[in-house]
Amino acid sequence: MILLWLAAGCSLDAASRGPFGPEDPETAIQRKPLPSQLPVRHVLEFIADESPEHIKPKMAGSALDAVISRTPNQEALLSAADIAGLRKVAEADPRVAALLGERWGFIDADRVPPQGKVSFGCCRTTARFTRLTYFSYSHNVAIDVRMKDSAVVETSRTEGYLPPEGPQDVQRGIELARADSRLAGQVQGLQGHGLLMQPDRGFFRNDPGYGHRVIWITFSPGLGGDPKYWAQVDLTEDRVLDAGDEPPR
Repeated sequence: MILLWLAAGCSLDAASRGPFGPEDPETAIQRKPLPSQLPVRHVLEFIADESPEHIKPKMAGSALDAVISRTPNQEALLSAADIAGLRKVAEADPRVAALLGERWGFIDADRVPPQGKVSFGCCRTTARFTRLTYFSYSHNVAIDVRMKDSAVVETSRTEGYLPPEGPQDVQRGIELARADSRLAGQVQGLQGHGLLMQPDRGFFRNDPGYGHRVIWITFSPGLGGDPKYWAQVDLTEDRVLDAGDEPPR
Protein backbone atom coordinates (compact mmCIF):
# COMPACT_ATOMS: atom_id res chain seq x y z
CA MET A 1 0.00 0.00 0.00
CA ILE A 2 2.84 2.37 0.87
CA LEU A 3 4.62 1.46 -2.38
CA LEU A 4 1.48 2.23 -4.41
CA TRP A 5 1.16 5.61 -2.72
CA LEU A 6 4.80 6.50 -3.45
CA ALA A 7 4.46 5.41 -7.08
CA ALA A 8 1.32 7.48 -7.55
CA GLY A 9 2.98 10.47 -5.94
CA CYS A 10 6.01 10.19 -8.24
CA SER A 11 3.89 9.81 -11.35
CA LEU A 12 1.77 12.86 -10.45
CA ASP A 13 4.89 14.93 -9.74
CA ALA A 14 6.51 13.92 -13.05
CA ALA A 15 3.36 14.74 -15.02
CA SER A 16 3.20 18.24 -13.51
CA ARG A 17 6.72 19.12 -14.62
CA GLY A 18 8.18 19.94 -17.97
CA PRO A 19 11.62 18.72 -19.15
CA PHE A 20 13.22 21.89 -17.69
CA GLY A 21 11.31 22.21 -14.42
CA PRO A 22 7.77 23.27 -13.40
CA GLU A 23 5.65 24.52 -16.25
CA ASP A 24 4.80 28.25 -15.96
CA PRO A 25 1.78 29.83 -17.61
CA GLU A 26 2.42 31.37 -21.03
CA THR A 27 3.15 35.09 -21.16
CA ALA A 28 0.47 37.00 -22.99
CA ILE A 29 1.90 39.20 -25.78
CA GLN A 30 -0.20 42.09 -26.94
CA ARG A 31 -0.44 42.35 -30.69
CA LYS A 32 0.14 45.73 -32.26
CA PRO A 33 -0.86 46.80 -35.78
CA LEU A 34 1.85 47.59 -38.32
CA PRO A 35 2.49 51.30 -39.05
CA SER A 36 0.35 52.75 -41.80
CA GLN A 37 3.34 54.46 -43.46
CA LEU A 38 6.82 53.09 -44.10
CA PRO A 39 9.80 54.96 -42.56
CA VAL A 40 11.36 57.64 -44.78
CA ARG A 41 14.54 56.52 -46.52
CA HIS A 42 17.57 58.75 -45.97
CA VAL A 43 19.18 59.88 -49.22
CA LEU A 44 22.87 60.82 -49.39
CA GLU A 45 23.15 64.40 -50.60
CA PHE A 46 26.20 66.44 -51.52
CA ILE A 47 26.95 70.12 -51.14
CA ALA A 48 29.60 72.29 -52.76
CA ASP A 49 32.53 73.40 -50.63
CA GLU A 50 34.92 76.28 -51.21
CA SER A 51 35.26 75.47 -54.92
CA PRO A 52 32.84 74.05 -57.51
CA GLU A 53 35.09 71.01 -58.00
CA HIS A 54 35.14 70.08 -54.31
CA ILE A 55 32.02 68.43 -52.89
CA LYS A 56 31.29 66.75 -49.58
CA PRO A 57 28.38 64.78 -48.08
CA LYS A 58 25.61 66.79 -46.47
CA MET A 59 25.16 65.63 -42.88
CA ALA A 60 21.39 66.03 -42.87
CA GLY A 61 19.33 64.37 -40.17
CA SER A 62 22.23 63.87 -37.79
CA ALA A 63 21.83 64.39 -34.07
CA LEU A 64 24.09 67.43 -34.04
CA ASP A 65 22.28 68.98 -36.99
CA ALA A 66 18.86 68.50 -35.42
CA VAL A 67 19.55 69.30 -31.77
CA ILE A 68 22.59 71.54 -31.43
CA SER A 69 22.87 74.96 -32.99
CA ARG A 70 26.19 76.68 -32.39
CA THR A 71 27.01 80.32 -33.06
CA PRO A 72 30.33 80.59 -34.89
CA ASN A 73 33.15 82.50 -33.24
CA GLN A 74 33.52 85.49 -35.54
CA GLU A 75 37.02 86.24 -34.25
CA ALA A 76 38.20 82.76 -35.25
CA LEU A 77 36.83 82.93 -38.80
CA LEU A 78 39.03 83.87 -41.73
CA SER A 79 37.44 85.59 -44.70
CA ALA A 80 38.60 85.11 -48.27
CA ALA A 81 40.25 88.54 -48.08
CA ASP A 82 42.04 87.58 -44.84
CA ILE A 83 43.40 84.39 -46.40
CA ALA A 84 44.50 86.19 -49.56
CA GLY A 85 46.41 88.77 -47.51
CA LEU A 86 48.09 86.14 -45.33
CA ARG A 87 49.06 84.08 -48.36
CA LYS A 88 50.59 87.09 -50.09
CA VAL A 89 52.85 87.74 -47.11
CA ALA A 90 53.74 84.08 -46.55
CA GLU A 91 54.51 83.23 -50.16
CA ALA A 92 56.77 86.29 -50.47
CA ASP A 93 58.84 85.15 -47.49
CA PRO A 94 62.18 83.59 -48.64
CA ARG A 95 61.97 80.86 -45.98
CA VAL A 96 58.55 79.75 -47.21
CA ALA A 97 59.56 79.97 -50.87
CA ALA A 98 62.57 77.72 -50.25
CA LEU A 99 60.39 75.06 -48.62
CA LEU A 100 57.69 75.21 -51.27
CA GLY A 101 59.97 74.89 -54.30
CA GLU A 102 58.79 75.54 -57.83
CA ARG A 103 55.54 73.55 -57.74
CA TRP A 104 53.16 73.59 -54.81
CA GLY A 105 49.51 73.92 -53.81
CA PHE A 106 47.80 75.87 -51.05
CA ILE A 107 45.61 73.69 -48.83
CA ASP A 108 44.01 75.65 -45.98
CA ALA A 109 44.36 78.42 -43.39
CA ASP A 110 42.91 78.56 -39.88
CA ARG A 111 43.30 80.36 -36.59
CA VAL A 112 45.33 78.68 -33.85
CA PRO A 113 45.31 79.43 -30.12
CA PRO A 114 48.31 81.34 -28.73
CA GLN A 115 50.95 79.49 -26.76
CA GLY A 116 52.95 80.31 -23.67
CA LYS A 117 52.73 83.62 -21.79
CA VAL A 118 51.00 85.34 -24.70
CA SER A 119 47.85 83.36 -23.86
CA PHE A 120 47.28 85.60 -20.83
CA GLY A 121 46.35 89.25 -20.50
CA CYS A 122 45.70 91.73 -23.28
CA CYS A 123 47.87 89.93 -25.84
CA ARG A 124 45.43 87.06 -25.98
CA THR A 125 42.83 89.17 -27.81
CA THR A 126 45.11 91.53 -29.71
CA ALA A 127 47.55 89.01 -31.19
CA ARG A 128 46.20 86.84 -34.01
CA PHE A 129 47.93 83.54 -34.70
CA THR A 130 47.32 81.69 -37.95
CA ARG A 131 48.50 78.44 -39.52
CA LEU A 132 48.77 78.08 -43.29
CA THR A 133 49.12 74.61 -44.81
CA TYR A 134 50.71 73.97 -48.19
CA PHE A 135 51.89 70.91 -50.05
CA SER A 136 55.14 71.09 -52.00
CA TYR A 137 54.89 68.95 -55.12
CA SER A 138 58.56 69.64 -55.81
CA HIS A 139 59.67 68.20 -52.47
CA ASN A 140 56.67 65.88 -51.93
CA VAL A 141 56.03 67.10 -48.39
CA ALA A 142 53.49 69.19 -46.45
CA ILE A 143 54.62 72.67 -45.38
CA ASP A 144 53.42 74.34 -42.19
CA VAL A 145 53.60 78.16 -41.91
CA ARG A 146 52.86 79.85 -38.58
CA MET A 147 52.02 83.55 -38.58
CA LYS A 148 51.43 86.18 -35.92
CA ASP A 149 49.24 88.96 -37.24
CA SER A 150 50.79 89.60 -40.68
CA ALA A 151 54.28 88.25 -40.05
CA VAL A 152 55.75 84.78 -40.58
CA VAL A 153 57.18 83.50 -37.30
CA GLU A 154 57.89 79.84 -38.11
CA THR A 155 58.08 77.51 -41.13
CA SER A 156 58.61 73.77 -41.16
CA ARG A 157 58.28 70.58 -43.18
CA THR A 158 55.66 68.17 -41.85
CA GLU A 159 57.01 64.76 -42.80
CA GLY A 160 54.48 61.95 -43.07
CA TYR A 161 51.46 64.26 -42.96
CA LEU A 162 49.01 64.04 -45.85
CA PRO A 163 46.67 67.05 -45.71
CA PRO A 164 43.27 66.81 -47.42
CA GLU A 165 42.93 67.94 -51.01
CA GLY A 166 42.85 71.68 -51.57
CA PRO A 167 41.35 73.74 -54.40
CA GLN A 168 44.67 73.91 -56.24
CA ASP A 169 45.09 70.13 -56.01
CA VAL A 170 41.71 69.61 -57.65
CA GLN A 171 42.25 72.32 -60.25
CA ARG A 172 45.64 70.98 -61.35
CA GLY A 173 44.34 67.41 -61.42
CA ILE A 174 41.43 68.42 -63.66
CA GLU A 175 43.76 70.36 -65.99
CA LEU A 176 46.08 67.39 -66.44
CA ALA A 177 43.18 64.95 -66.88
CA ARG A 178 41.48 67.11 -69.54
CA ALA A 179 44.73 67.31 -71.51
CA ASP A 180 45.39 63.55 -71.38
CA SER A 181 45.09 61.83 -74.75
CA ARG A 182 42.76 59.18 -73.32
CA LEU A 183 40.20 61.81 -72.27
CA ALA A 184 40.84 64.75 -74.58
CA GLY A 185 37.80 65.50 -76.72
CA GLN A 186 35.47 63.48 -74.48
CA VAL A 187 35.09 65.55 -71.30
CA GLN A 188 34.08 68.92 -72.77
CA GLY A 189 30.96 70.19 -71.06
CA LEU A 190 31.41 67.81 -68.12
CA GLN A 191 32.18 68.94 -64.59
CA GLY A 192 35.35 67.75 -62.90
CA HIS A 193 35.62 66.61 -59.29
CA GLY A 194 38.63 65.58 -57.22
CA LEU A 195 39.31 63.43 -54.18
CA LEU A 196 42.68 62.68 -52.60
CA MET A 197 43.68 59.02 -52.67
CA GLN A 198 46.51 56.91 -51.27
CA PRO A 199 47.93 54.17 -53.53
CA ASP A 200 48.60 50.97 -51.63
CA ARG A 201 51.96 49.49 -50.76
CA GLY A 202 52.15 46.07 -52.36
CA PHE A 203 53.92 42.93 -51.18
CA PHE A 204 56.09 42.63 -54.28
CA ARG A 205 55.27 45.89 -56.07
CA ASN A 206 53.71 49.14 -54.91
CA ASP A 207 50.73 50.64 -56.72
CA PRO A 208 51.57 53.44 -59.18
CA GLY A 209 51.95 56.73 -57.35
CA TYR A 210 52.68 55.15 -53.98
CA GLY A 211 54.18 57.72 -51.58
CA HIS A 212 53.20 60.64 -53.82
CA ARG A 213 50.34 63.11 -53.73
CA VAL A 214 47.77 61.43 -55.95
CA ILE A 215 44.27 62.68 -56.67
CA TRP A 216 41.32 60.82 -58.20
CA ILE A 217 39.53 62.91 -60.81
CA THR A 218 36.06 62.17 -62.19
CA PHE A 219 33.95 63.93 -64.83
CA SER A 220 30.16 63.98 -64.66
CA PRO A 221 27.26 66.02 -66.10
CA GLY A 222 26.90 67.80 -62.72
CA LEU A 223 27.14 67.44 -58.97
CA GLY A 224 24.45 64.76 -58.87
CA GLY A 225 25.25 62.97 -62.12
CA ASP A 226 27.02 59.62 -62.38
CA PRO A 227 30.72 59.86 -63.33
CA LYS A 228 31.39 59.24 -67.01
CA TYR A 229 35.20 59.36 -67.05
CA TRP A 230 37.99 59.07 -64.48
CA ALA A 231 41.69 59.78 -64.14
CA GLN A 232 44.37 59.03 -61.57
CA VAL A 233 46.74 62.00 -61.40
CA ASP A 234 50.14 62.08 -59.70
CA LEU A 235 50.62 65.70 -58.62
CA THR A 236 54.14 65.04 -57.37
CA GLU A 237 55.26 64.01 -60.85
CA ASP A 238 52.69 66.26 -62.57
CA ARG A 239 51.33 63.53 -64.84
CA VAL A 240 48.33 61.27 -65.35
CA LEU A 241 48.96 57.71 -64.19
CA ASP A 242 45.85 56.18 -65.74
CA ALA A 243 42.50 57.25 -67.21
CA GLY A 244 39.43 55.77 -68.81
CA ASP A 245 35.65 55.78 -69.01
CA GLU A 246 33.32 54.56 -66.30
CA PRO A 247 31.32 51.40 -67.07
CA PRO A 248 27.59 52.03 -67.52
CA ARG A 249 25.49 51.66 -64.36
